[in-house]
Amino acid sequence: MKPILLTTLMVASAVAQQPMDPATQGPRVIAEAFAKLTAELTAAIAKDGTAKALGVCSVRAPQIAAEVGKTHQVTLRRATTKPRNPKSAASDSERVILTAFAAALVQKEAPKPQTVPHPDGGATFYAPIVIANPLCLQCHGTADGDIAPATLEAIQSLYPKDQATGYQLGELRGLWSVTFPARE
Repeated sequence: MKPILLTTLMVASAVAQQPMDPATQGPRVIAEAFAKLTAELTAAIAKDGTAKALGVCSVRAPQIAAEVGKTHQVTLRRATTKPRNPKSAASDSERVILTAFAAALVQKEAPKPQTVPHPDGGATFYAPIVIANPLCLQCHGTADGDIAPATLEAIQSLYPKDQATGYQLGELRGLWSVTFPARE
């Protein structure tokens, strides 16, 4: 083996063994996933309109989360107490975090991300999803003002048990969960 290749392998091995800091890496993972989702959603809305762009959230959002999670060797998901997709329903532990985020908003404070360590040495980083972009209200706003009739019809067709409407700017929509496995 040539010296330069051996050095590269040694550096790569050392990086792989370093513990990940969920408080640092979590926001980066979320930002990457959110940027990809936003780009695809914005392009779909521009091309086909909001009603037809719902497929991006129903199909591509979980795929994007899985792809970004695989790249970073984490599990990434979005969760809420008012799901559109039942797979996004918050677990009991996620509900505890969501309650803390909501309490901060009631106090007129920005909800602070949280890192919860696991007994096995892994950890989960949680970050709030607060509706800050008017674009989100096209699907998550009020049925009598923000959501166009065709979009509302598409939501009801795709998600008969939808609970994800009625939001206003500044409200808590849910959370991002980034689970980091224990490092060997």
